[in-house]
Amino acid sequence: MQIVIKRVLLTILGLVILFSPVEGQAAACQVYDTVSGSRLTVDAISQKMNNYDVVVFGEYHDNQILHSLEADLLTGVYEQHPNVAVSLEMFERDNQQILNAYLAGRVREAAFLEQSRPWPNYRSDYRPLIEFAKEEGLRVLAANIPRSIAAHYARRGTLDGIDDTLLPHLPRIHRAPDGEYRQLFLAQMQAMSNKHSAMPVTDSQMEAFYRAQCLKDDTMAESIVDHHRRYPDRKIIHYQGDFHSRYRLGVVEKLQALEPELRILVLTPVYVEEFKQLPEQARSLQADGDIVIFVKKKSASS
Repeated sequence: MQIVIKRVLLTILGLVILFSPVEGQAAACQVYDTVSGSRLTVDAISQKMNNYDVVVFGEYHDNQILHSLEADLLTGVYEQHPNVAVSLEMFERDNQQILNAYLAGRVREAAFLEQSRPWPNYRSDYRPLIEFAKEEGLRVLAANIPRSIAAHYARRGTLDGIDDTLLPHLPRIHRAPDGEYRQLFLAQMQAMSNKHSAMPVTDSQMEAFYRAQCLKDDTMAESIVDHHRRYPDRKIIHYQGDFHSRYRLGVVEKLQALEPELRILVLTPVYVEEFKQLPEQARSLQADGDIVIFVKKKSASS
């Protein structure tokens, strides 16, 4: 049972790890608008930012093609909208100060990494985003809840007992509502539990995992909205796991609840066996997001 719970916790905390340009990587991925069914380049996506405040890039954490596309998109958006900020699931609120210090050149990279709890694939997959932001003087949001809080909540089902020093990092509003997101989350966690153990996780444990997931969503959404309210003319690119934004649920749903007028562009990845009938497939995925990134399964690292 402990092994199963640990695996589920790792999934919730986003610690599964490992994403390439549209141009020059046509054999690996192709990007389409889900309304028109038209194929998009990085420049075309960047131009779309004229009409949006926030772009939410849902990734598969273990896909190098997507990670490379993330870096290309940041470069493309910056070229057209230099007033842009980066927001990351992969860094947590209590590490904002050390992240700011590194971006400003006040501490060396070794000290930054020692104090900021980077994900195991940081150097290969997220360092390019941080280094680009550092070079260009961009703000980076450590958007997520401290993982110790999420782990505590997932294990105990309550926030009671959280260290007082971490309380300022909790979101002001936290909700774990019923609905489609809850059903999708519980189904995914149950499938994982069934796959890895004959001993099922209890319903109360599943509910605790879901509340921890929502706590992360609330925190990331609040981090983005707070920054937008302070700098309303600044574009924001937020990078996170796909489940946090597919079907415009999770973080996207929480963003709209906090700031109904916020204009959000959602990018969603989809694995395919072959690049066939992609315009039709893209139009069938309008509920998944505004832009779909088709990635060949053989490109996955798993």
